[in-house]
Amino acid sequence: MKFWLPLALSLFLFTGCTTTSPTPEPYKPSTYNISSTAKKGAAINQKSTATYPGSEKVKSVPTPSTPATTETLPSSAPVIIDNTISSNTLTMATPTPSTTVEKSADLPLEPKVASPMPKPLNDDSTMIKIAVLVPQKTIKKYAITSVNSVISYLLYKNYYFDLNVFNSGDEREESIAKALADIQAGGYNYIIAPVTADGANIIANRVTDTLVFIPTLHRANVRNAGSNIVFGGIDYDQQIALLATKANERVGTFEDGSSLGYQLNGYVKKNNNRVFYEKRVDSPKANFKQMFKGNSSLNNASLYLNTQLVTSSLIASQLRANDIRPYTLLSTQVNYNPLLLTLTQYEDRDHMYIANSIQKAPPALEEINTMFGHDIVYDWVNYSTSIGADYLCQQFFDGKIARTFKENISSNQVIYNTSLYQPGRSEFIRGN
Repeated sequence: MKFWLPLALSLFLFTGCTTTSPTPEPYKPSTYNISSTAKKGAAINQKSTATYPGSEKVKSVPTPSTPATTETLPSSAPVIIDNTISSNTLTMATPTPSTTVEKSADLPLEPKVASPMPKPLNDDSTMIKIAVLVPQKTIKKYAITSVNSVISYLLYKNYYFDLNVFNSGDEREESIAKALADIQAGGYNYIIAPVTADGANIIANRVTDTLVFIPTLHRANVRNAGSNIVFGGIDYDQQIALLATKANERVGTFEDGSSLGYQLNGYVKKNNNRVFYEKRVDSPKANFKQMFKGNSSLNNASLYLNTQLVTSSLIASQLRANDIRPYTLLSTQVNYNPLLLTLTQYEDRDHMYIANSIQKAPPALEEINTMFGHDIVYDWVNYSTSIGADYLCQQFFDGKIARTFKENISSNQVIYNTSLYQPGRSEFIRGN
């Protein structure tokens, strides 16, 4: 008995140790890589941390990037998440060849041939080389979504491309200059730069021989820009002028203290003869009851909501809650967001008009963008970035291909087709 027990245990252990492990999943290469290496045991997190003007602001705390390691952290060690974009990450992709569907027990015997990809217009010897310059600390989430918008467009068009992300970190002149020097050393023919006016002015002073597309700004916001720089920003002056056609003679404004809010207020005064009421609401936690209770002067007034989405929704709701009936509520692209339909009740937005410059993109392109976790249906910066990629590719092919987007480019500025929309019960309805 003493002999058989150790023998049985030995056979049991031997069998357990030699059991064949499951076959590993095949490696699936990705067609892009824009995230940096993380710290020990860290997971890559591409969640939006903040926004460009026109969306809600969210606090973020950037963390430095360090080389990745396979060493396992003790269970008690805290996990540090790093979402900083590395400047030296190279992205290259080639068109996917047509494929066939393999036979299976549930399919007919004859294989079905999948629809082939369109034949590419270039090959790996003539790749489109595009650099994306992103000051991540300044533009926050758009450092990622702008890059993804460019990749989505290039995949949609089935081009051979070489895409490299250059993260300047901030918009100090030495930071931008270093990124531009790296771009030049890499031999990139085109630059897409989602930057603020500070970064754009530095680029305008330093880049004269490379075509640059800036999706985040209008031409009027940058001084001394050369003919090599094209702008894709929204024309808020045009939007306010269109909204003014729905206003009566009694005009009031709400703004949030931001530079964009201040700019929009200026356009309101330019396009309306009389502004009798101006109110700054710099926080969604403002005392709206004190602000609106008994304020009968706002009845039958045209009120511009030059505020972020959450604040605009609260203003619209609290006006009705305090029995104030404005003539109309007016807003620019800032509040063209489906969340408005859920943050307010239908009666709150019954007499609201919103200016929108985003047009319908090809469904397949919208789907690819959705796969990357963002949209070009409501987000104008991503939409503008897509227009920029479209324009640069046409320049690469010397104008021999038709552009996907129909917006004209005049005097180095994208000219948008702006329309007024009303937020209905479940969707935005284009007005007359």
